[in-house]
Amino acid sequence: MRPVRRFVLFALVMCRIVAAQPVDDPQSQYKRGIDYWYGDVVPQDYVEAAKSFRKAAEQGHADAQFRLAQMLAIGQGIAQDNTEAASWYRKSAEQGVALAQYNLGTLYLFGRGVTKDYAEAAKWFGKAADQGVVEAQYNLGISYSQGQGVAQDFHQALVWFGKAADQGYSAAQFMMGMLYSDGQGVPKDPSQALAWFRKSADQQYPPAEFNMGVLYMSGTGVSRDLEQAVGWFQKAAQWGLPQAQNALRTIADGGLPSAQHILGMTYEQGWGSTKIEAEAVSWYRKAAEQGYPPAEYDLARMLAEGRGVRKNEEEAEAWFRRAAEKGVPEAKAWVKNRSATAPSK
Repeated sequence: MRPVRRFVLFALVMCRIVAAQPVDDPQSQYKRGIDYWYGDVVPQDYVEAAKSFRKAAEQGHADAQFRLAQMLAIGQGIAQDNTEAASWYRKSAEQGVALAQYNLGTLYLFGRGVTKDYAEAAKWFGKAADQGVVEAQYNLGISYSQGQGVAQDFHQALVWFGKAADQGYSAAQFMMGMLYSDGQGVPKDPSQALAWFRKSADQQYPPAEFNMGVLYMSGTGVSRDLEQAVGWFQKAAQWGLPQAQNALRTIADGGLPSAQHILGMTYEQGWGSTKIEAEAVSWYRKAAEQGYPPAEYDLARMLAEGRGVRKNEEEAEAWFRRAAEKGVPEAKAWVKNRSATAPSK
């Protein structure tokens, strides 16, 4: 009988523990919302997640208030309502939730659900930035650099951009480059500007890629190198930056074949402009006539397909063979295939 009595006693103790943590307590409701949000434990259901987050939020659960605000802001599982989202972000932010502070600042910055107020935006960005939120640090830097909601202060901008940049935030690294380039908040230093632009560009941030091209094109902080400039302008152009295409045209007009070829690519692909295949052919031809192998191949391809120019298989073959002789893999493959399919004599 003794084992049975122990089991009964254990069961009674467990009942007391369960009774001490009702299903409706805020932490339980928050966890239930998380389960429905991610769908790992139960089938994913944003409607149920929103209901659970609301129950917890109404009991003052800071993280639930943040989650509910997120769902209201994007209309996930609940009707979109920026005004109510701002209200819940504020409740959560006032309890110190860093991302709620940042998101509330963003709502004030753009006037979503609240009246646009740059001072309030900067205040909340500052609170989140102090907790290490990298986007808030960057936005606070913008506020100081533009004097938006705070007195313009380039030194403070440098401090906050620096904190975000040290966390690897590419846009902040770019802004560090701009401050060193312009001598704002810090003595002008082209080599430091180049270093920060490179960090940002290595993360494929288009404005930084463009500025790397500008520095190599002008020889600012680095030895002048038009080939390097063309490479960076190509990267920026692929993101659709029209100023990159303009810079390539400037170099191409000077006769550099690699620039002429890449400029042709921008017109063929529509990078930073409308696709103009005839313009692409024109620039490919300029580079090809200087013996630039990639352009020889692309000109051949356009001639063979009749794109941007009247179809001319004979001329196309001549250019394919020139490119193949210089080692262009695609051109060599074309020649090999041509030889394999040519009729026997």
